[in-house]
Amino acid sequence: MIPQRADGRRAVRSTDRPPLPRRALLVAAIAATTGCGRRSRSGGEATASPVELTSGSEIDDVIGELWEDGGVRALADVTDVDFDELLVFPEGATAERVNEAAGGELLNGEYYLSSTQLFLFRNGGAAVLAAMISSDVFEHEIQNATFGPGVRIVAPGGKTLITLED
Repeated sequence: MIPQRADGRRAVRSTDRPPLPRRALLVAAIAATTGCGRRSRSGGEATASPVELTSGSEIDDVIGELWEDGGVRALADVTDVDFDELLVFPEGATAERVNEAAGGELLNGEYYLSSTQLFLFRNGGAAVLAAMISSDVFEHEIQNATFGPGVRIVAPGGKTLITLED
């Protein structure tokens, strides 16, 4: 029997709905941190970033495997972009700082509000990829850090926290 509320409508319990898949949550996170028709605070058109936020799923897949099995993998072997610099921003980083590093407005609002790490890949000072990466598996030392093109994902395995190293 479906429970009814006092007004006669069907009561919905949280168990009536299946959990949202990870991809749906990621899309919601992207929507919360980006916007269409961005405007600067002065009301004029903002300079668009040369990149858009992506899910970073290819990188996440490799990270997931390394988190479980352990190993070392060059990040350059995982991405489809050439880069000479990786900047890692945690949740709560100011949008001003991220946008400055991206070379335009990548985020609207005041802060990066996703629970993922933002990996901003640059080449020659220009942004080439902005990927949202699961943060649950990383040591905190990678937050607010900058790495060179030889950065590697280093994982001890056994679902132990992993890190990035040059």
